[in-house]
Amino acid sequence: MKMIEPTNSLGDVNVTETTDTRKLAEGIENAAVVCCFMTPDYQISEICKIELQYAQKRHQRIIPCMLTDIKLWKPSDWLEWITRELVYIDFHDVSQSNIHSKVRELIDRIKEHPPASQYLRSPAVDERSYLLELIKYEYKRNSRIEYIMNSAKSFSIEQSYINLAIVGTTELNVKEKKLRGTHHIDVIMGTFEEIYGTKTPVDVKDIFEKCKDPTKKVFVLGRAGIGKSTFCRYVTYRWAKSEIWSEYELVVLIPLRILTKDRYPPLPLGTEYSPIDLVKREYFSYHALTEKEERFFREKLDKTRVLWLLDGYDEIVQHIPAHLEYLLEQLLKTTHHILTSRPFCNTLFYPVHMEITGFTDENIPKYVKQFFSQIGSTLHGSQTEYHNLLSFLQLNPSIWGIAHIPVNLELICSLWSNQDWSETKTWTITALYDKMIEWLCRRYLIKQKEIPIEKVKLMRKRQVYENCKNELAFLERVAFKGMESNAIILRPALLDEAENETNVLLEDYPHLLNIGILKSIGHGPIGHQIEIDKCHYFIHLSFQEHFAARHLVNTLTNDKHESAIDFIKKQKYNQRFTLVFKFASGLLTKCKCPPPINTFWDTILCEPRDLDDDAHIRNGACKALGKMCEKAATSEVINRLVVALGDEDSNVRSSACEALGKMGDKTATSEVLKRLVIALGDENLSVRRS
Repeated sequence: MKMIEPTNSLGDVNVTETTDTRKLAEGIENAAVVCCFMTPDYQISEICKIELQYAQKRHQRIIPCMLTDIKLWKPSDWLEWITRELVYIDFHDVSQSNIHSKVRELIDRIKEHPPASQYLRSPAVDERSYLLELIKYEYKRNSRIEYIMNSAKSFSIEQSYINLAIVGTTELNVKEKKLRGTHHIDVIMGTFEEIYGTKTPVDVKDIFEKCKDPTKKVFVLGRAGIGKSTFCRYVTYRWAKSEIWSEYELVVLIPLRILTKDRYPPLPLGTEYSPIDLVKREYFSYHALTEKEERFFREKLDKTRVLWLLDGYDEIVQHIPAHLEYLLEQLLKTTHHILTSRPFCNTLFYPVHMEITGFTDENIPKYVKQFFSQIGSTLHGSQTEYHNLLSFLQLNPSIWGIAHIPVNLELICSLWSNQDWSETKTWTITALYDKMIEWLCRRYLIKQKEIPIEKVKLMRKRQVYENCKNELAFLERVAFKGMESNAIILRPALLDEAENETNVLLEDYPHLLNIGILKSIGHGPIGHQIEIDKCHYFIHLSFQEHFAARHLVNTLTNDKHESAIDFIKKQKYNQRFTLVFKFASGLLTKCKCPPPINTFWDTILCEPRDLDDDAHIRNGACKALGKMCEKAATSEVINRLVVALGDEDSNVRSSACEALGKMGDKTATSEVLKRLVIALGDENLSVRRS
């Protein structure tokens, strides 16, 4: 007999990573009957729900036992659906005579033989198909998403997922071409502002409709923080609930960043990893599959009713270990799969390309409303906050653009809920991340360094950063070294190098890795407690890029500035570093020392322009200079902008005009005025308007 009851009286029962799903399944499989003891807490318990649903799918006998007065509470939703045709035993009366009677009734019901026909196993049901149910169980229990700024809190992906705009790249390219040369708000690389025009969103359930061949292969692109991984988790959750893609018997989600040497060490000569090894390691690492179970999976994976979700091609393609290259090739050759990546790795041929373009204008109010609704119990006047923030976003075009990226909108909402930003007139993406890091540092000082909260509240930003300067220096160095070596997963050796180079030893700063910026990856089946021996990664790649930019700016201001100049020259045409340079330009606007600013922009704008696709770099540089206004009005910068007025790209010419206009009287030289007069006759309307 298997008895299912809530593990505690809390509604938000937390099923931890250590839950042994194999034992859960074995308990149901080996039970003659399943008894569920129903209460309101039972109904809202996620693990009780999954376990009873699993018992029903496996055609187990279920005996419902009512522990609550039916006049006060009745099962509803999923619990009512499972038990509505079953006769329950009423245990709510706890008198001795009633309990004795009901226990006897329960024993008699358990002993009933033979079982009713509806509980007989169908011969068509494979006895090992429960393994597929365990994978579905994993997707269901991992259906909550942690808040970036407070991982202790989470929200349901089902309740909070706002459909992202997924569009065909052909449509996207056509719309972008039509908008070249138009006058628009500042473009920030990697934000929704790069994608203009009306979108035709594709519902996730219809994503394969454009596949003309029997094979279903879709390449889903998306910039940093746009929601690619959330998309993968969302669709696996909906598949597990039988809401989409019923044609697939199995859906396997593989975050490609886990293909590391530490997690998958080299095998003996002559042997290679195969997709079955991924399933075993990622979904059944807690207990080895039996020979029959492994054969069952091999047979399933060889058939066409399996869909692979391969998340993060850009995070692995440039640094995959040699012994895992064949495994990646096998995954990319699977009959049905969805591959996600950042756009700059779009070098593969796929007949169907989709792009996640972030939130639409209509999505943003929905997300903000849901965010404040979810934290409404701890935030007074959530409706007022919702309207205030929405008004602020709509009145600030640059922030409105940033907000179309889900990760940015979450940060904006989180910061708004902790501080009133209504008087803020400008808020760049650099300022957003800078404020977020300040917030994380304050939390670190309180929780890890145990500085009294009242004292931390009185600290100014510079004092907060001064108290965390060594920790920040370490993170900046780690981030930069990772970017230099194209490493998303930061191995222990890299952390060790950063320790030595910054002289910030983890033994002196034991909580450094828990500041909230890095996350660890355990490699063994049961993990281990030595944090420094684990691989780590930044909570989001954009955080790594921001810290790398901080390191770059700091290097420009010290005696090692030549190395920073060499790095900029080498990487300024590499789209992988575009956001790093964007962050660096934003950080430099606050720099009170002109030489580093001049050095940075002189290096960014200098010849040679030997690549055809660097117009976006020049355009972004001109716009960033415009934001700096008079701070950037040095003779070197003005001369570079004058040169940009003759650029072959109209967007660059337009941005150069705007930048010169924002720099004030310092630009009113005869040469500048002469070139601006020429610009009035430009063939492009936006240049003339600028």
